[in-house]
Amino acid sequence: MKYMILILTAFWMLTVNAAPTIPTLPEDACDSGNCTREMKAILSHFNYTPGVVSREPSVYSGGCYHLGDMDPNHLHYAELMIDQLDDGTTYFSTIFGYFYKENPYADWSLEKGRQESTDNWRKYGRIIDEQEASRAEIYWSTGAPGYAYYMRQDPVTKTIYYITYAGFGRQSYKIFCTMTKNP
Repeated sequence: MKYMILILTAFWMLTVNAAPTIPTLPEDACDSGNCTREMKAILSHFNYTPGVVSREPSVYSGGCYHLGDMDPNHLHYAELMIDQLDDGTTYFSTIFGYFYKENPYADWSLEKGRQESTDNWRKYGRIIDEQEASRAEIYWSTGAPGYAYYMRQDPVTKTIYYITYAGFGRQSYKIFCTMTKNP
């Protein structure tokens, strides 16, 4: 019995440590073809807009579509903020809003974004630039990947094409957003 417990514990530890890694770019974002026309358009813009996000402190907002538990055709909204800590470290934060008739974040200033951002974002929302894209990664306390936020920014329009992976594997969902810089 003692050996069985040791074997099961070792197997569990290997399983936890074998958690998936976060890919550099979104992989199979449409779950092999389940995206709506709007999601495919956002993904296409993301794929053909090779540019990391600007490090200028700013707030962006826009519409999002969810591939997962929600109606994929229903428009939801999000806020995305790029900001810097006192030591110059750049971080990312985001808020998703559901079932609003209009974008509740459209008039948010940088100051409002800072007020609404939490210390967790300031601590864990580091931006990584690779392969002409930016991303932020959030991990569960177990070390398993929880969320990946992928961003590419058009250098002319400043629009950010933003794809979120919430979870990985069978229980994951994806969010496709087009974000414009707030005035």
